[in-house]
Amino acid sequence: MIGKKLVLPAFLCSVTCLPAYSETYDDCLIKQLRQGDGSMSLAAVRKQCLEDTEPDQPPFKQRIREEEKTLDNRFVITPHRPNYILPLSYNSSPNNAPFEQYYHDSLSRAEIKFQLSVKAPLIRGPADVYVAYTNISWWQAYNENSAPFRETNHEPELFITFPVNQRVLNLDLNGIVAGISHQSNGRGGDLSRSWNRLYVQFVFSRDNLALSFKPWWRIPEPDKEPGSSKGDDNPDINHYMGRGELHVNYQLQSHNLGVMLRNNFKHDNKGAARLDWSFPINNRFRGYVQYFNGYGESLIDYNAHTNRLSIGVMLTDWL
Repeated sequence: MIGKKLVLPAFLCSVTCLPAYSETYDDCLIKQLRQGDGSMSLAAVRKQCLEDTEPDQPPFKQRIREEEKTLDNRFVITPHRPNYILPLSYNSSPNNAPFEQYYHDSLSRAEIKFQLSVKAPLIRGPADVYVAYTNISWWQAYNENSAPFRETNHEPELFITFPVNQRVLNLDLNGIVAGISHQSNGRGGDLSRSWNRLYVQFVFSRDNLALSFKPWWRIPEPDKEPGSSKGDDNPDINHYMGRGELHVNYQLQSHNLGVMLRNNFKHDNKGAARLDWSFPINNRFRGYVQYFNGYGESLIDYNAHTNRLSIGVMLTDWL
């Protein structure tokens, strides 16, 4: 049976690269005539194609529609979170403490930051199951003495999306996502950082606005024994990373504006804020300005305050 199906995009649970080709109303009719199973009436097919090819749909619904078109194409890699490279990334106060016994030179304030994030469906059905992987790196490319990758964080995920169609506080609740995430910097010894989380994500939208609230619960790990390499590398990570995050994104003409907020809701008010602004350069790339202030930008810096401004280009955006 032909029907609408929710595929949650971008920060909501996944993000996709828009294809250059956009299906027209006539294309949709021909496709349904050739591939449909005959269970829908002609009037229903026309209505479905009109909805699918409507040019003035809100950005959130456009993203869902475009991702659905390519999700089963094995020659298309579907992004999960934004993919970008920021050749100029400036941190006003680099955290040298973890590296003092390994490097004699101070870290450079300027470095290159980039993120690669992809996903693939495992099971398609009323609720879809996905696997995803996100890699985010900080490269000391401008360091006069050496140019190491200061930090790389790896995050594989397994999650399931449940489509919802409810009105909540004048917003459309589009879906609920439940998943498990492992995040690690892939190092050993004193530089090792990792944690495992279970999360639930609530996805809302209205017109050009998209909003996501994602609380999580950290899976406990045994305490590290003195002299042992096994155990919890960062037992206080929740204190700095908080217990969830809020994303708000808004499309203003061809510009995308975003805010990410985290907080531990304690008297010391640990947390973080990130501001995003992307704008078109050409049909393939967007300019991207990112500002981060707070704790937990990377795992090695989870308990160190970061104040960073970055400029570069984005391959896939939130909306």
